[in-house]
Amino acid sequence: MRAPAVLILLALAPLWLVGIFDRGLWTPDEPREADIAWRMSLQSDRTLPQLAGTPFLEKPPLSYWMSAGALALFGDSAAAARVPNLLYALISALAVGALALAMQTEIVPALIAALVAASALTAYRVTIWLAPDACLLAGCALALLGAWHGYRSPAGTRKAAGYALMHVGAAIGFMAKSAPGWLVPALALLTLIAWERRWSELRRWELYAGFALQALIIGPWLLAVTRTTNGSEALLALFWHNVVGRFTRVASPAALDYTSGHHNSPARYLIELPIYLLPWTLVVGAALARAWRRAREPGAAGTPWRFALAASVPFLLLLSFSATARDIYAAPALLGFGLLAGLWARDAQRSPTRLDRLALSFTWVLVAVLACALAGTLAVLGAAGAAAPLVCAAAAIAAVAFAAVALTCAVRSQRRGDLQRSLAWTYTGYAAALCVSALAALPVIDRWQDLPGLARRIHADTEHQRLALLNPDETTIAMLDHGLNTAFATLTSDPGRAAPVVVAWFAAQGRNARVLVLLPGHASGELTNWLARIRPSPAQSDGVAGSLVASGAATFLKRYELPQGRRYALLGPP
Repeated sequence: MRAPAVLILLALAPLWLVGIFDRGLWTPDEPREADIAWRMSLQSDRTLPQLAGTPFLEKPPLSYWMSAGALALFGDSAAAARVPNLLYALISALAVGALALAMQTEIVPALIAALVAASALTAYRVTIWLAPDACLLAGCALALLGAWHGYRSPAGTRKAAGYALMHVGAAIGFMAKSAPGWLVPALALLTLIAWERRWSELRRWELYAGFALQALIIGPWLLAVTRTTNGSEALLALFWHNVVGRFTRVASPAALDYTSGHHNSPARYLIELPIYLLPWTLVVGAALARAWRRAREPGAAGTPWRFALAASVPFLLLLSFSATARDIYAAPALLGFGLLAGLWARDAQRSPTRLDRLALSFTWVLVAVLACALAGTLAVLGAAGAAAPLVCAAAAIAAVAFAAVALTCAVRSQRRGDLQRSLAWTYTGYAAALCVSALAALPVIDRWQDLPGLARRIHADTEHQRLALLNPDETTIAMLDHGLNTAFATLTSDPGRAAPVVVAWFAAQGRNARVLVLLPGHASGELTNWLARIRPSPAQSDGVAGSLVASGAATFLKRYELPQGRRYALLGPP
């Protein structure tokens, strides 16, 4: 496994290093996750995560413990908070590669399985994002590797060791994001057992012995939660409102009603799957077409194909019936699709079909289009003045040039009949174009997402006033708390009925009272001003803040804006 591991790491390292360490904290989610990790690094009791000092009961604490440890070691920064993401990425990619090798593929197909699973759009986003999903993905990958070894090994120590690894991975996934850590390996294994009618596997002691490991990993934390203040309510929120409440509506407080946001619709995940898999959509499509035949082969020849399908399709179908939907929820299913791509690469090399060749050919085209789109984006940023024009021009030319060279090599390899090498060159072109473009574009996006700088301005202006946040979202709360510990109260009101709440706050707190309101939409910047030459943008509304000022309930004191980013209004007494 040493040689494949080195190849996997060398191929994926540029994507990981750029995405994880070369940017700030971006919405959605990352400012909140960073504040929770920062709080965790300061807490004396680390049983439950906290957002601005209030228990955050959406996720178990493993990923926050990891990020807090990194902050304590390397200092408070976005890059330091994401240091564990590199570990999660390594585990996920190496586990998929090891799983492909265990299915009797060669080194190159195993490399392709890892590359597809790690670089597909949604999986890559999860890997580089500061959120528990990256840790969940690593746990799921380990659990699937263990499930395969446990299922395929003879009775005894080897089978027990395989299933023990499955239980450890499931426990890691659970401690990162609760139920999905169990669902992914459980659905894969149960589907495979039912498909092959190997019901005797459910009676194996080796399958259940690993639950002792899960108890050792999860049990102490659950016990600690029960001993906290309102421990039973915390467990109810963690495992009823947050798990069951994402699949169906349950009686819960408004703050824990997850069906009110990220609405799902039937087959949404299946419809969006081609986007999740970019740029490998057509490759996975060809793999699924081949799997239609190979998975029906009896005996050991069809088992790898059945397992890869069982590791991806059932979980995706389960998500389709949930009440909430986000693309990142589907990331664990992409592990199975990566395995399918590796199996396809092995078979297509030996007996390519017309569909296989077409899928690979159109994947070159897709990567070329993506490289040109990235170059075009850089050109627009340079023309608008959002970034240095010469830097953007150089990066755009380099992105297209690198992609062109790599795709030329891919075409030549396919003409020689080497489909695997062709796919490897295609990945090289995609990764090169993405990394070069990111080096020029990420500083621009960081400026648009500079919430810490915005928070420092607000903190400095309100440090000696009584500040309240009107109906704040988690990002607003997190940015004012992280590193600043800004003191504020929270005002809540129904839509259209904010005036009495704000008037009461001003009356109670006096002339030094202030109210911060998130304004709708995004502020203008170099990009929107440049695009306005082509199509003028509609005038921005001040939303609730404008209504409060118009009604005489407040006065407009100051506006805070990030170019192309968030806008806030600071209101004072009338």
